Amino acid sequence: DLQQLHGRYQMVLNFGGFGLSVTLSSFGAALHVTFKGPVWDGFVRIVKKMRGTATQDSDAPGLPSDEENLSVTVSAANSEILKQIKSTTWYHTLDFGNGIKTPGSFDHAPLLDQYKLPARLDGKRVLDVATFDGFWAFEFEKRGAKEVFALDLDRPADLDWPPKRRAQITEAEKALRFGRGFEIAKNQLKSSVQRVVCNVYDLEPEKFGMFDVVHSGDFLIHISNPVKALQNMASVCKEYALISDACFPDLDAVGVGPILIYHGGRDNPTWWWPSVNALENMILDAGFSRVEMLNRFTHGYRARPGRWQHCVFKAYK
Repeated sequence: DLQQLHGRYQMVLNFGGFGLSVTLSSFGAALHVTFKGPVWDGFVRIVKKMRGTATQDSDAPGLPSDEENLSVTVSAANSEILKQIKSTTWYHTLDFGNGIKTPGSFDHAPLLDQYKLPARLDGKRVLDVATFDGFWAFEFEKRGAKEVFALDLDRPADLDWPPKRRAQITEAEKALRFGRGFEIAKNQLKSSVQRVVCNVYDLEPEKFGMFDVVHSGDFLIHISNPVKALQNMASVCKEYALISDACFPDLDAVGVGPILIYHGGRDNPTWWWPSVNALENMILDAGFSRVEMLNRFTHGYRARPGRWQHCVFKAYK
C-alpha cells in the first residue's frame, strides 16, 4: 500500500502479524518494523515463562506493552503507580525503577550521551523550558543541580496555534490541563524540581530570577516566534544555554545562507524546518556571545524511530 502524505511517501506491508513501513521524503527515509498477532503473543508468553514472570503481569493496569517490557513484577505498590501511569498521556519515557517505565512518545535515555550534557551541575540553578513530563528537569537534578525550575504551559489551549486552529479548540481541549505526568513523576522520583506555569514569550528575570544554565529541547520548531523565545531565554541566562532541536542539513547545501522552511503551525503544531545554519544564527542573534555545536545525530519517536537530524548547541553569555 503506497500512500502520499504531506509531501512524504509511505509504503506499508502487513503479513501474518509482521508489519513493515517505509517512509520517504526529501529529508531522508525511515523504516519501522512491528510484530503482533498470535505468533508474537505466543513468543512473548514463552519468553515470560523462561524469565519467571507471571502471566497476569501482561494484564496489569498501565503496564507497558510486552514489546517494551517483559518482566515487571506487580506488587501492591507497583499496581498503584501503574494505575497512575495509565491515567494520563506521556510525552517522555521516564524510568521509575523496579522495571516500571512510562510509555512516552520519546525515550531520550538511550541517547543521553549524544546530548553532551555536563556530567555534574553541582551548585547550578537550571531552567528547563517547555518541560512537559520533566525528563530533562529531573535529569539535571540527578546531576547535582542546586535548584531546577521546569517551565511549561497550563493547558493545550495555550499552545502557539495559528488563529484558524485556535478557533477550532473543542470544549474537551479547553478542559485539559498539562502537568499530571510531571506530578506523578515528581512524586515517584521524590524530586524537588519546581514546575512553573509561564509562556516563554512572557519569560523575564523579574519572574523567576536568573539561571546559570537554561535548557530547551525539541521546542523551537513548535512556536511561531523562535527568535523571541531565544531572546527571553538569553535574558535569564547567566552562563550558558543548552539548546537541541530538529534541523534539516539538506537546506544548508543550497548555499544561499540561513534558510527556514515555513510549515505554518498546522502539525501539532510545527511552524518551521530550519537549516543548521539558520538555527545557529537565531541562537547567536538572540543575545548570546558565542555558539558551539556539540553534536548532530538522528532521533525520532520511540515507537517509530525516524531519521530526523538533531543539532545540540551550547550558547555562551
